[in-house]
Amino acid sequence: MIGQWVEVRLRYLLLAPTVLVLVVLTIFPTIYLVGNSILERPSTDSSSAPEIGLGNFVRLLGDDKLHNAVRNTLILAVVAVSLEMLLGLALALLADRYLQRMSILKTILLLPMMLPPIAVAIIWKLMYQPQFGVLNDLLRRLGGEGILWTSGADTALASIILVDIWQWTPFVLLMCLAGLAGLPREPYEAAELDGANAWQKFRDLTWPFLRPVLAITLLLRVMDAIRLFDQVYVLTRGGPAGATETISYYIYKVAFRFFDIGYAAAISLVVLAVTIAASTAFMRRMRVLDEGPRT
Repeated sequence: MIGQWVEVRLRYLLLAPTVLVLVVLTIFPTIYLVGNSILERPSTDSSSAPEIGLGNFVRLLGDDKLHNAVRNTLILAVVAVSLEMLLGLALALLADRYLQRMSILKTILLLPMMLPPIAVAIIWKLMYQPQFGVLNDLLRRLGGEGILWTSGADTALASIILVDIWQWTPFVLLMCLAGLAGLPREPYEAAELDGANAWQKFRDLTWPFLRPVLAITLLLRVMDAIRLFDQVYVLTRGGPAGATETISYYIYKVAFRFFDIGYAAAISLVVLAVTIAASTAFMRRMRVLDEGPRT
């Protein structure tokens, strides 16, 4: 009798720790976020009771600083992720073709991805240093002039994009290498017998097989780029004049500098909802493309 009881409920007993962690780390913070988002006063103002309403969400529409942060985030995500996808795919194709037996080089290419983002930001901050940084020193040796990488209005956002590309192109490379390793060889052998060139094999075989992997990689990278915080905090602190302020950094500033917890929670909730909706629509669209037209 006891054995039967354990057998029936064993699945629930095994799932219980995971469900508990999920509740503590995901569901409870989300509920807490929703609760804070409807409180319409900063947490430091104790002179009056908090008002409950949708005022924080109305503020989103007229907040020019938030709109600037959204614009910077979209520019960063589109430019950085696009270049990462192109470079990662190109490096994966080259590595799969020419570096199959040179695993040490593949490991070196993947090293940036393994470093903590805060450490990467500190390293690049030293490299960007105007007087003694290695990049400006190299430019001067080549006869050029130093650049204000992180303090110039025209170069600050590009500098952060460059750091993101350097660190996360290896992630795209790794995902593409995994996809290439699982490709069947028979279609390629048949294509070679038919006289197909390298471009035709890529267009008709490699690309269709890799498209699901690239779709997942693109989704993960876009979601991660939207949450970019470490590089901005270390390199520019959102400056100069808000030129590199991203959504995550703006939320941090509203919550922990201005102590407007309710408004920061409202922004976070909207970003979460938009991210979930966009990712769901993207995956649904990719599923329709993979299934193809139904007859």
